[in-house]
This record gives sequence, C-alpha cells and structure tokens, in this order.
Amino acid sequence: MTGDKKKKVEHLGDVLKNVISDIGKKKRFSEELEEAWKDAAGKKAAPHTRAVSLRKARLVVNVDGSPWLYELTLKKRELAKKTEEKLKGRNIKEIRFRIGDVKKPI
Repeated sequence: MTGDKKKKVEHLGDVLKNVISDIGKKKRFSEELEEAWKDAAGKKAAPHTRAVSLRKARLVVNVDGSPWLYELTLKKRELAKKTEEKLKGRNIKEIRFRIGDVKKPI
C-alpha cells in the first residue's frame, strides 16, 4: 500500500509538470499570435484590435468598433494570408471579427 501512495504522488507531480509546461506553451503561442496579428493588421488597425484565439484554423479577433470591423472584414483574405505567413505552419482559413475588448489581458 505504501508503494501505491508513492506512485500517485509521483504521478501527480508529472501531471503538474505537464500542466505548467502546457500553460507556458499556450502563453508563448498567444504572444506569437498577437505579434503576427499586429504585423498583419498594420500600424493603423493594430491598436483597435486584438487577436484572441486561433482554433481549428479560425482566428478570432476583437475589434473596438464597427467602423474597424467593417474595414477589416473587407480585407479578411489578405489579413489571413499575412498572419498565416508570420505564424509559419499554422493554417488560417477564416477570421471572425467581433466587437470586444482590445486591451491586453493581465
């Protein structure tokens, strides 16, 4: 029985290491995504937007107002291609713009 408890503790330690590692990878990718989006969006649009997520080849971008949402929607294909090039190896088939918070989360 003593051996079983030790295995569980070691296993839990491994799980925690993996969780911490995954959090670090997600944070790094999030930062990489933000930078790629800012470069693709350009100096004028970037301050009015924030890339929120990239899942299943769908990039979700928050925009601070409907004029920017409209303008960026007209440039979806171009923006997807530029962002994809910056993210080397990530596929972006769709960009979904939505009105939302563009401040960087704490």
